[in-house]
Amino acid sequence: MIARLAWWAVLAVVAVVASFAQLDRSSRFEPHLAPFVPPAFSGFAAEQRTLQAIAAQQPERALAEAEALVAARPLPAENLELLAVAAAMNERTDQSIAAIEAASTRGWRAPIIQQAVAEAALAQGNHDIAAQRISALFATGSQRDAALDLATRLLATSAGQAALAKRFAAPGHWQENAVQPLAGVVPPQDFSATLALAAEQGAVFDCHRIERVIQRYERDGEALAAARLKEICAS
Repeated sequence: MIARLAWWAVLAVVAVVASFAQLDRSSRFEPHLAPFVPPAFSGFAAEQRTLQAIAAQQPERALAEAEALVAARPLPAENLELLAVAAAMNERTDQSIAAIEAASTRGWRAPIIQQAVAEAALAQGNHDIAAQRISALFATGSQRDAALDLATRLLATSAGQAALAKRFAAPGHWQENAVQPLAGVVPPQDFSATLALAAEQGAVFDCHRIERVIQRYERDGEALAAARLKEICAS
């Protein structure tokens, strides 16, 4: 009798654990379930609670949830990304930077990590790293406005133009989709100089897209920039 009761008790515990585990998985797609998942069983639920606290501008709650999330699931870069944001909301700069540095070794596709590292590289004058992270932002298709802002600042110097030109000349699929957005925000002389440097290193551009940029430059009186782009397509 005692053995049977013990067996039923074990089954009951397993059922509870399984139920909470299922509830946690469900919270990934139904965030309203997240508050009902106990901390000990939280994985996806902790992520949702962290996102909710950040969105609600509740710094202390966001940090507590983010720390619990990273403790439960320390490997995903996205979790460290949330910890970096929550720590920054609480003005815990050292913790935020540490989380960003840890995330950067695990998941370069996390957009906020790309952006943060690019910002730091620009501040330190490390143009090559900044160019790598900016091109990665374009490649992921995320944070486009941030990528354009970072690229504009990078291309304001000749060293920055050389660094991004090197990325344009490297293998990849992001380049063509970045040309026209960049042409719309980067000063014509900086943009045309960068593409000219990239072309010298073997970069190949879609001249149908370039032609539209040339026409706009000519209308705007940017003759030198237009001439540079024409040379690229004529070669």
